[in-house]
Amino acid sequence: MLEVVTRPARTLLYGSALFSFCSVLNVIQVFSLLIRPFSKRLFYEVNARVAGSMWKVMQMIMEKRHKAQITFSGDKIPHNESALVFGNHRSFTDFYMFHSVAARRGMINYMKYFAKDSLKYIPFYGWGMWIMGMLFINRNWQQDQTAINKMFGRILEIQAPVWIASFLEGSRLTPSKLAASQKFMQSRGLPFLSNVLMPRTKGFIACVNKFRGTHVKCVYDFTFAYYHRTKGFGVPPDLVRVHTGRLSPEYKFHVHVKRYQLEDLPKDEEKLNEWIIQKYVEKDAFLEKMKESWTDDIEGGIWSEKW
Repeated sequence: MLEVVTRPARTLLYGSALFSFCSVLNVIQVFSLLIRPFSKRLFYEVNARVAGSMWKVMQMIMEKRHKAQITFSGDKIPHNESALVFGNHRSFTDFYMFHSVAARRGMINYMKYFAKDSLKYIPFYGWGMWIMGMLFINRNWQQDQTAINKMFGRILEIQAPVWIASFLEGSRLTPSKLAASQKFMQSRGLPFLSNVLMPRTKGFIACVNKFRGTHVKCVYDFTFAYYHRTKGFGVPPDLVRVHTGRLSPEYKFHVHVKRYQLEDLPKDEEKLNEWIIQKYVEKDAFLEKMKESWTDDIEGGIWSEKW
């Protein structure tokens, strides 16, 4: 009964506190626009630190205050390395999983996401995303390509540190979307996937081609796995739950990372498309193994890292 009473209060408390913090950061961002004509790099760094401040606070609430148990496996990636990053998409919690690694590798300030164009019109939150240089898209490649190239050009011009993150499935996995994706796979003779949707490759291929031979030299392939004590595998907490109480031992979180050199990826677009699909086949197999048994018997072993 106490939990029922206190959870709405906690939601209101955290929501109000984060909104207030976000409002203060927006004021800083607005003033940062005065810097932009004189130093694009300083403007970028100011807004990177603003974004990082918000994400660090949210990550600390999840991991330190609410005791999220996050484990890691796969390749141990270096500190302060720019990269293109992608991961499977289950819920809003996936952003915390990206940030769990970025925070430990000095890159949480430099996360850049693809986001729906309509989000930039949301007061405070959307405005801040626009100023900090998020990649807004309409999911129409002909319309998006010009805006994306313009933003990438700004990053390359100042050699800015960056993680450009995307969810190649294009949408969060739900039973209905998985069924539709599987029907599409069967109709096209593609590999059958049970734990992820078939990736949309066109945008990622454009990213790879744009950043070949630049300071962005790597691709990170993230796989996120969730476990709930009673509901079982594949059940993450929602945003409200993340911020309203202790997460461990009710939930477990796991991040598997594979690191690839950008120059080693196929240059032929058809072969690069096949490479991406193969990564999702591997991702699906990894999640299937985790589903059968949440175990440390996986490639590289499972480890925990303190932040």
